[in-house]
Amino acid sequence: MTVADRRVVVTGKIPGESRITAQARLREAGAIVQDAVGKDTDILVTGDAVGMTKINKAKALGVEIVPWAEAFNGKTNGNSKAPLPPRAPMPTVRQWAPMLCKDAKLPAGGYWSYEIKWDGVRGVATVKDGGVSLQSRSGKTDYTERYPEIVEELSHLSNCVLDGELVEMGAELGLLGDECDPGAVARYIVFDILEEDGQETVSRQLYERREILGVRVPGGCYVARSPVFSDGPVLLDFVIKHGLEGVVSKQTTSKYVEGGRGPTWLKTKVRLEQEFVVIGYTEGEGARASTFGALVLGYYDGEGKIVYAGKVGTGFDNPCLHMLMGKMEPFVLGSPEGEYDDADLPASLIRETVFLAPEWVVQVAYQKWTEDGLLWHPSYLRLREDKEAKDVTREM
Repeated sequence: MTVADRRVVVTGKIPGESRITAQARLREAGAIVQDAVGKDTDILVTGDAVGMTKINKAKALGVEIVPWAEAFNGKTNGNSKAPLPPRAPMPTVRQWAPMLCKDAKLPAGGYWSYEIKWDGVRGVATVKDGGVSLQSRSGKTDYTERYPEIVEELSHLSNCVLDGELVEMGAELGLLGDECDPGAVARYIVFDILEEDGQETVSRQLYERREILGVRVPGGCYVARSPVFSDGPVLLDFVIKHGLEGVVSKQTTSKYVEGGRGPTWLKTKVRLEQEFVVIGYTEGEGARASTFGALVLGYYDGEGKIVYAGKVGTGFDNPCLHMLMGKMEPFVLGSPEGEYDDADLPASLIRETVFLAPEWVVQVAYQKWTEDGLLWHPSYLRLREDKEAKDVTREM
């Protein structure tokens, strides 16, 4: 069937069906039904009297558009994404808001423990009766299909909800056994447990949760526990030596505050980097004539207004330039008017920028902020499809 194991949105009036019964039929056919078209949607199933908003967004994101009459008989419109691999049955998941860290200097004294600040994306894993759901920090991106090896290892754990980081790494830090692939592949580095056997553990102190984690997650080739250190300065030296991102300091008596960013979890960055919203790009010249010269960056202030942060033109290889260009082109705006009316943009920037709807988020490294609030020597690191543009604010 066309819809089996695919992420599907249904829109329009379905003959003989209500929206609820139409979605139920899709689920019975094995579809993963979503409410809105997004970056991870595979198929938009259409009925009668369809509005153009979802159609246009589906086309912009490369989502397959299939009429209701063809959704169950294997026909497609020829624009299909590659079929998804078989997946384990997904449990019904509660949407967790992970606890966050506050920027600070490395603390000393008191009941502090220290971990490596992993350079990846946050992931919350729910394991229930062998089924696994692996979700992004926002809950809007499903990683379950993307990391089958991680999901396979998680499926052998007893029922639990885990918090960790999805990291591309090898065996260089000694977390993995000799039998594991030493190459740089995706690993799930687990640092907390939020539920065990259906019972929440967030009210327990961190040292207790770590004891539970040690029993529940023995470690494997694709799932490993984040190592814990008692000497922060020594770990900081190790992080600097190995070119890692930084150190996370946690009070051993701290409880897990869902969605919180408080004084009991701190992060100390060795290199400065953060996410930025791509508000546009400058046209490329020479070897970049077919792509772009630089990305124009911004972030949201406390009032929900975009603040210009500068441009980044380094850190891209040729495949990356073309990948980003392909993703940005459907979101080009005719002008900044309407979307960026409240932004304080230099006149020279407006003249040279091709503006975009604030949809895409990128990770950027930089040396410092200048006195006029711009990035000094920024360098592109990666696209952050797991982050929502509206959540991007200045961190340092």
